[in-house]
Amino acid sequence: MPPTDPIKTKLDPVFTGQKPETEAAPATAYNVLANQKYVPNQDPISVTLNTPNNQTVNPKSMVRTYKSDLESAIMANHISSINIAMAENEKMRNKIKDGEEVAVPTSNYSKSKIIILISFILLFAGGLGLSIAFLINQNNPSTVNPTTEIPSLITTEYRDELNTNIVASDKFLITLSGKLNDIQIPTNSMYNTLITAGANSSKQLISSTVFVSLAKFKMPDLMKRSLLPDYMVGMYSFGKNIPFIIFKTSSFENTYPAMLTWEKDLEQDLKVLFRLTGYAESGGIAAALTPTTAKSFEDSVIINKDVRQLRNDAGQIILLYGIVDRETVIITTSDAAFKEIINRLNAEKSLKR
Repeated sequence: MPPTDPIKTKLDPVFTGQKPETEAAPATAYNVLANQKYVPNQDPISVTLNTPNNQTVNPKSMVRTYKSDLESAIMANHISSINIAMAENEKMRNKIKDGEEVAVPTSNYSKSKIIILISFILLFAGGLGLSIAFLINQNNPSTVNPTTEIPSLITTEYRDELNTNIVASDKFLITLSGKLNDIQIPTNSMYNTLITAGANSSKQLISSTVFVSLAKFKMPDLMKRSLLPDYMVGMYSFGKNIPFIIFKTSSFENTYPAMLTWEKDLEQDLKVLFRLTGYAESGGIAAALTPTTAKSFEDSVIINKDVRQLRNDAGQIILLYGIVDRETVIITTSDAAFKEIINRLNAEKSLKR
C-alpha cells in the first residue's frame, strides 16, 4: 500500500495512493520533473531533514526545471557566443582607452590599395629617372646645335639661321629679307638671323666683311677696313617688323666720315633688305633700281645719341643710323627700334661689368 505521508503527497501526485488510469511510465528524473505542479504565490514548505547540524533545507532548492537545466548547461559551457562577442568588444574598447595598439586584420581591399600605391610609386620613380636622363642628355655638349653657341651682340627672344651654302648668291638679299620681314613674333620682341657658312661641326657665323660682300653694299673701303668681325642682322616687332643692322668698328675717326660718304648709296643698298618705300608695291628687284626720294640725311638726336635721319615727302623717317659708344653703328628704319637696341646694348654692358 502506497505511503500516505502528507508531505510526499504535497510534493508529487505519485504519492497520493491513487491508482493511475493508465500504466505509469518508468520512473525517471525527467518524468518526475514533468509531473510537478507549479502553484503561483505559494510559499515553499520548509522541511526538516536529517542533515548534519540539523540545518533547515528549502525544498525549492531541490526542485529542478528545464529552465534551470538549460541555465546550468550554459554555465557549464562558461559563456554564450553572444556574450563572447560582447566580451571581446569590451576588451578591445578597454585597450583603445588605455592607449594600447590594437591589431586590426588587414582585408583583401587594404592589400589591393597597398599594391596600387606601390605601383604608382614605382611608375613615378621610373618617370623621374627618364626625365633626369633626358636633361643630362640635353646638357651634353655633343648634342647641342652649333647655332645656339653663336653669340649675339644683344639678347633676342627669337633667332633663326640662314646658311649661305644652300642659298644662291643672287638670292641672298631676297631670302634674308623674307626672314626679317615675313616672320611673325610678339610685340616688343626681337629676332636675330644668324648668317652661317659650313656644315655640322665646321659651321660658323660669317664675318661682317663677308656679309657686306654678299649683300653687295657700296660701303666705302675706309669703313670696310675698320669693321670688326662681329655684327648682327635682326628685326624688332613694334606693331610692324622693323629690320636693323649692327656693325662693330675699331675706329670712330674712320667710321664717321665713311658713313657720311655712304649716305648717297645707303637707301639704295638697303631698299631690298629693309623693304623701303616703293619696294613692296613694285614687286622686287626692279623697284630697287629707282630711288624713292631725293631728300638727304639730316641730323637729329634720339635718347642723347646723335643720329642721321632720312625722311620721305610726308616727313616720316624711312631710314636712320647712329654711331653710339664710338664703336657701334646701328642702322634701322624707326626710332622705336633704335631706342630698344640702345637699351639692350646697355644691359649687355652691365652684365659684363
